[in-house]
Amino acid sequence: MVLWWKSLNFELLYEGFLSRKPPNREDLQCLMPSVWWPGSCEDVSSESSMVLTTTALCEAISKIEEKHRELCRLVIQFIPPAAPPQLPGSVFRTFIQNLLLKNRGADRDVPPPGVSNNSVLVSLFTVILHFLSEGFALGEMFSLLRSSETDGSNLAFLHRGGQQSFPVGLFLKDDPHRCDISRLGGSFSHLSKSHPVYDQEAEVVRWEEGCMDDQETRITHSTIQKPCCCSSYDVDYGRMSKCPIRYRIKGSRVHCSSIPERSAHVAAECSAGSLNDQIAEKPSTSDQTEPEFGYRPVQNIRSLPIECSMSSATVREEELLDALLLLYHISLAPNFKQASYYTSHQSQFISLLEDTDKQIREQAYGEKLKRLKEVRNGYREEVANCVRHCAWYRISLFSRWKQRGMFAACMWTAQLLLVLSKVDSVFIYVPEFYLESLVDCFHVLRKSDTPFVPPAIFIKQGLASFVTFLVMHFNDPRISSADLKDLLLQSISALVQYKEFLDDFENNEAAIRKLPTALLSSFDNRCWIPVTNILLRLCKGSGFGFSKNGESSSSSVVFQRLLREACVNDEVLFSTFLNQLFNTLSWTMTEFSVSIREVKEKYQVLDFHQRKCSVIFDLSCNLARVLEFCTHEVPQAFLSGTDTNLRRLTELIVFSLNHISSKAYAEFDLSYKKHIQSSEKVNRGMLLAPLVGIILNLLDASGEKSCRDHSDVVSVFASADCSNTVHHGFRFLLQYNWAEYFQSDAYIPQIAQLASFISQLICQSELKEAERAGHKEEEKDSDDEMCCICYESVANARLVPCSHKSCYGCITRHLLNCQRCFFCKASISEVVQIGEEKNDRFSWPITIA
Repeated sequence: MVLWWKSLNFELLYEGFLSRKPPNREDLQCLMPSVWWPGSCEDVSSESSMVLTTTALCEAISKIEEKHRELCRLVIQFIPPAAPPQLPGSVFRTFIQNLLLKNRGADRDVPPPGVSNNSVLVSLFTVILHFLSEGFALGEMFSLLRSSETDGSNLAFLHRGGQQSFPVGLFLKDDPHRCDISRLGGSFSHLSKSHPVYDQEAEVVRWEEGCMDDQETRITHSTIQKPCCCSSYDVDYGRMSKCPIRYRIKGSRVHCSSIPERSAHVAAECSAGSLNDQIAEKPSTSDQTEPEFGYRPVQNIRSLPIECSMSSATVREEELLDALLLLYHISLAPNFKQASYYTSHQSQFISLLEDTDKQIREQAYGEKLKRLKEVRNGYREEVANCVRHCAWYRISLFSRWKQRGMFAACMWTAQLLLVLSKVDSVFIYVPEFYLESLVDCFHVLRKSDTPFVPPAIFIKQGLASFVTFLVMHFNDPRISSADLKDLLLQSISALVQYKEFLDDFENNEAAIRKLPTALLSSFDNRCWIPVTNILLRLCKGSGFGFSKNGESSSSSVVFQRLLREACVNDEVLFSTFLNQLFNTLSWTMTEFSVSIREVKEKYQVLDFHQRKCSVIFDLSCNLARVLEFCTHEVPQAFLSGTDTNLRRLTELIVFSLNHISSKAYAEFDLSYKKHIQSSEKVNRGMLLAPLVGIILNLLDASGEKSCRDHSDVVSVFASADCSNTVHHGFRFLLQYNWAEYFQSDAYIPQIAQLASFISQLICQSELKEAERAGHKEEEKDSDDEMCCICYESVANARLVPCSHKSCYGCITRHLLNCQRCFFCKASISEVVQIGEEKNDRFSWPITIA
């Protein structure tokens, strides 16, 4: 060992021992000559052959990983004969630092030259994960890497529970292998100048496990109910993995045999009664209030000087966790992304293969049959290739003990980030890869096949802190990277689509307190798509066309109430959100009309154009549903006070009806979401239904006593320009075949109410047209007093300081999006009503959306 360590190529040889040749397509074909997937027409013997093959590969990979661990244990135990004397682990620590320094930039699209083979990084990640999760094989190794005092039991680092600690100096030092790593607050050089930290480098932050979770739902390694990584479900799903073919879903039907269960001390570590006896009861934080981003001290968190008798040159478990997250970011994340690619393509090619088989059965002869068989052979080869790659990734990446370790690492990291978020001066120094690795690892476990645990308990038993972190920090101003904020917001959008995970948000104190307001404030030009998806999911079941109006089995009554309260209690926030919603829906409808025209004019329609039309149409429907929810829950925003919102809503409805009932759309026949093989069409009812719901909501609200003295919905619609166009759009709305859109006759009374509204609209429109014709000559004499923007109202508002005039309605609409005069571009400080007394002057609250 001494000779090897003294050799010049020690680290190069060490990397060589950890490296493995990644199998290519030909290698996998040799390793797995027979493939099978559920529903395939292959020989029955192919299933048993693949089971035997994957079982043998699992055993081989386990043996290789075991040899890697034995080698790393030798390096950790090695005490180099050097001066000054060093402790065990110093050589291993130096190797990790040099390896990370060598692989700076390995996560880029084009890695720099000289980086290590990906298999080296994956092997080192696997070794460290096993050390932190499953523990060391030799009992004396625990005393070498122990980071803090425990109760003496040989528990792996990620499963100890009780009091946790982390040295803050890991973030505050600009080590060579960290100099190019971005931090949450920006680059290290920038932060060291703007937020210098001198007295915290030698501190360690301590907290009780689970102290950031709600006390009522808190689940830790010390509670009676254990996290998923140490619960009975882990054992049950471990048994399920022994016969995984029975549990495969259609999209990923590849066999993977079971991995040997965890070592005995890990299996028993969380059920030991001594832990609960020695850990004091943690104080509740439910009665404490927090500012918006939680800048408050926490009783369970302490920052103390590091008390450690070991040399700083030795390896510590916290440093191994830090290296683990960085290795995941630069090596494992790309592999999981590639595995997801093959899984999705496997599903697509299986569908194509099944469709081709169906066509072959229907076509018994001819040249077409020959071509279909050739196409089928190609699809079959692609399916077999995807099946082999999926099997390989499942064998090498999704072992049971690896899933347990990754889950425990997610728990540990989420709690660490929440704790550090309370210390503003430290949180901004946290490397970005901590957050990226946490989110990616969480979703990898969530979508893993076979499932790690049932979705209903995936978050409840151990990862409630992850939901808290998402909600508290997806719009945190301390996070400088907009991409990271998008990552957190998209994670929320993905989770709330599932009923099981939506329940976790409804039971999370931070989500109930902060999510509704944060969503409304985050609806901007960058984040409007994920915010719309979240709002649409939370509002599901409350619109026209759903089985139950106001509530359904998958709706979120809790968040619908919270959103309504947020809109009513903060009028400025809701006004800004509503203005942005109007602008965005108008833009999507315009883009959809342009996309249809492009598809119609092009001789050869590409899949890109079809997908663009489908996506924009889908976004328009989602935005219309959100707007429908606003009219249902907060109708006073449209009916009370000035009629600006109601007029904008009227114009938007007429604008949308003109597009959806146009001749260009009538000739447009496009499979909805063709890129995911959906047979559903771009159904006009998907957009018409929320428009009907908006009108009905306003009519119902205007009939209430509190709104009878306010804006008349019928009059506002009747005052719109081009009455013939308006009438054509509403007739189209009334004549639409709603029977195909609904599964019952529940819509008939509502359509009757719509018909009554349209009749009143036509009558009032004809009366207004007659009045306009009678006053046509008088209007010619008073053109100088008319608003030069709309030419409908008197210019009764003057802009200060430029003194340009306009009607109150037009200037109100203009100031929603711009604070400059639309004539001379001067900054508007005040709007004065002409003809009113001096005490009636008012200053317009200028806000920019």
